[in-house]
Amino acid sequence: MALSDDRALDRIRCGARPEFPLSVAVGFCVYRGAITAVCQDGTAVPAGSANTPSPLVAIMGIARGRQDNSGTSQVYGDQSGPGPAWIEKDAFALPFDTAPTWANVGAPVYAVDDETVSLTETPEGGTARLQVGTLSGLDENDQPFVLIQ
Repeated sequence: MALSDDRALDRIRCGARPEFPLSVAVGFCVYRGAITAVCQDGTAVPAGSANTPSPLVAIMGIARGRQDNSGTSQVYGDQSGPGPAWIEKDAFALPFDTAPTWANVGAPVYAVDDETVSLTETPEGGTARLQVGTLSGLDENDQPFVLIQ
């Protein structure tokens, strides 16, 4: 299920990682904590979006803050308009569609939408998903962490 508001994610710092400022595509809102994809034209959209301005090419990371360029929100100021939206890379606790185990560590992880990830690249009868990163491990509560590089 796609995000409908901002979220905070647990993370494990993995040293200095690049952050990228991207313009949000017209008609889209990227929420804080959203898995964010970049289109071929260089604009950012929530992962799993349809009707993007150009084809999706990669997952860039997790949005540091909300950026709303939908033209329909009540957000004003710096969070309104194309941005920039700052996209972070690190190890994040992301919800999976099916819980992974330690046997899956090192496996590629794919975006289902801007909130959820999967170990399945192509769902039955669906199209290929973009890779978010790799499963880096699980914490003491079995919360999986995805390393986005």
